[in-house]
Amino acid sequence: MFDILLALPLFQGLGHGDLTRILESTHLEFVTIELGETICQQDATCDRLIFVIDGTLTVHTLSADRSWGVTEHLHQPTLVGLDVLYGRRRTFAFTAKALTRTKLLVVDKRTMGALFRYFEVMQINALNYLTSELARRDAPLWLPAAMTLEARIIHFCRLHLLRPAGYKRFDISQRALGEYLGEDPRYVAKALRRMEQDELLIRHRRCVEFPAFEKALNQAYNSAST
Repeated sequence: MFDILLALPLFQGLGHGDLTRILESTHLEFVTIELGETICQQDATCDRLIFVIDGTLTVHTLSADRSWGVTEHLHQPTLVGLDVLYGRRRTFAFTAKALTRTKLLVVDKRTMGALFRYFEVMQINALNYLTSELARRDAPLWLPAAMTLEARIIHFCRLHLLRPAGYKRFDISQRALGEYLGEDPRYVAKALRRMEQDELLIRHRRCVEFPAFEKALNQAYNSAST
């Protein structure tokens, strides 16, 4: 149990005595969920932190007008909810479901607040986690300018991802994508076709899949650097 907690982002650095105290006096809910079960729902109030100990999640994020969305696969260890547990926005930013049999640690908001008050190292871990996430999300804004339509498509996709690697699916029409990019949908269709020929993505009706987004991202970055 100690090894499990120490592998999670907010518990790192705690001593054996602190971990024993937490396990003996704090309600930590260890649960196992099956394929397809919902972990959190987009726009639902965030009243807990969810640590993914083992398993894979499928995460779906809808646009503000609900006209398009993004699906990603995330692997453990993953922490869900820290960025919206406090502050102005206190609702989950996406819907997460179990893609495999998944083991979770769920800690309610009140308990998490008590842990933050009693253990300073957990406060520091939370700040480190949040600042690292903020820096990671800001990084794409400073990438070299995209010089081709293909690179601009990849950059648009990168800006809307939680993680820039692994499987991604964009449920968006070519027309809508063209509107976001300020491009004629016919040119967008041709660019997507070229990317499919390069085995970077798979096109479907109103949907584009990236089996390994990092491959497309590397090509876009290389084209911008030359």
